[in-house]
Amino acid sequence: MSFINELGILFSGMTAPVVLALVLGYVLIVIEIFQPGFGIFGIVGGILVVLGIVLRVIVGDGNIYAQIFTLLFLETLGVFIAFMVLALTVKKGWLDHSPLVETGTAVAVERSDGTPDRRDLGGKSGVALTDLRPVGKADIDGVVLDVVSEGGFYIKQGEKVRVVKADGMQVSVERAE
Repeated sequence: MSFINELGILFSGMTAPVVLALVLGYVLIVIEIFQPGFGIFGIVGGILVVLGIVLRVIVGDGNIYAQIFTLLFLETLGVFIAFMVLALTVKKGWLDHSPLVETGTAVAVERSDGTPDRRDLGGKSGVALTDLRPVGKADIDGVVLDVVSEGGFYIKQGEKVRVVKADGMQVSVERAE
């Protein structure tokens, strides 16, 4: 039998429970991708996809291996496309990813285009809240920020730091004398 015939058999033999399990499983997996949590949505989604495939294969018409492969391929392709949409939307700032940002790590004074403006931090002093290896957290004028040590030098927690450069989201510091 040709692959096209197998596709026809596969989709013509789909029942409502099979379609429901496959679609709901896909939706739950996509929810897990867009709003990561404890993995419950992803696990339940994966179980539903497997259940849908098993329910479809139990019918017994056509080549079961071709059906399993085709359904797994279509589900994987759909999840990949959803992941790519997520990656592209986060990169362009279309997707609100504020729950994914650790609370209290940055205070954003926004410019007219919505990007944080930290140019006013230049020259200000603070203290390293974590070891900077070279990335860590520092308290600069009462604001906890993610910072990078200038030149990649190691700065111990508790040492005094001074902002050397603040450009967009990146704040570079050096050990204060």
